This record gives sequence, C-alpha cells and structure tokens, in this order.
Amino acid sequence: MSDNSFFKPTLLYKEFMILDLIEKDRHITQREIAKAIGVAVSMVNSYIDQYEKDGLIKRKKHSTKTVEYFVTKKGMERRKLLNIWYLKSSNNIYIQAKDNIISFLNQIIDKGFKKIILYGAGEVAEIMLQVMNDDNQIPLEVVAVIDDNKDRIGEKLVNIPIITLNELSKYNHDGIMISSYKHHETIHNNLIKIDYPQSKIIHFFDN
Repeated sequence: MSDNSFFKPTLLYKEFMILDLIEKDRHITQREIAKAIGVAVSMVNSYIDQYEKDGLIKRKKHSTKTVEYFVTKKGMERRKLLNIWYLKSSNNIYIQAKDNIISFLNQIIDKGFKKIILYGAGEVAEIMLQVMNDDNQIPLEVVAVIDDNKDRIGEKLVNIPIITLNELSKYNHDGIMISSYKHHETIHNNLIKIDYPQSKIIHFFDN
C-alpha cells in the first residue's frame, strides 16, 4: 500500500526510519526527516541528540544551517536489527489479514461462486488477487476487474485484465465482488442501474 497513515509509528520504527534516512543521505535535514516520519522538527532534534549519545550516529557541523550526519558501525547494526523486527511484525500482520481474506473467499465458494469479477481496481483488489496467487488451492477464479477510471482500462492487475462495465457480458462469470471501500455505494448503484442481479453482488464491505 502506498498510504501508511493507518499505522502510527512507534519509537522503534521512528528510530529505524531516522537511521535509514541518514544512511541513505548524510546531508538530509531535520525538517526533511520530520516530514518523512510525520513528527515535529523539535522531536527529530531530540531523537538525534539521543542517538548521538548512544553512539548510533555522529554529526559534522559545517555551519549553523549545514550539518552532515553519519551512521556509525553500531548504528548500522542497530538499523539491521530494527529492520528484522519490523519485517517480522509486518509479516505477522500480513498472515492475519491473509487468513481473514481466505476465510471470506471460502464463504463465497460455499455459496456456489466459482468465477467472479472484481469491481474496483484498487488496493483491495490487488491484495485479494495476491492472496489468491499465494494460495493457488482456492477453487475460485477471478476472470476480470472492472474499473470506472478510463485510464486503467486495458491494463492488468496481478495479471488480470482491467475492463469497463460495458464489457461485462464478454466474460463468463457467476458473480461480482465489490472490491472498493471508498466507492462501495457508487459501485453498488452502478450495478443496480444495469439491472445486475442483487443475488450475484458480493459485498466484501457491508453496505
């Protein structure tokens, strides 16, 4: 996902981010760091003071406005450790989310759906397709993804073609899953307008 606003960075994650940003660009400013991790500049200054005391970074002042930051060997090892912890935590979250999606897909299969179309070529559809690719034993096929953005038509999402609503009849399917939270109601109304059977509309998110 491109938007990480769902997560509130912990102190450990901020430490990892600051060390990582400095390692990539020793000329980075505290204002740029503050913007990247979403905190006040004064907080970044406090963090850097502490990391310097801990021996994780060093700084070289060229003037009151120009400072170079260097991650020490100890800081590099600390960044690697924090990175491993972060990846482990992220993987645990992914496993939990994957289990929830698989459980939902199995409910769809139990209702008799075998070939479906997703409506909404956003992050929800992409994650769902990735989960299905990872677990290729799920007996459910996505034959196409509908999207109302004309610029997306003709592209592919995880190897599945993105089509317009007008192309619906070209694809053999037995249901449409609304794979958008933000545009859920609009998509539902679009399907009702073309007299698409409500019994074949699958809601991942409640109305």
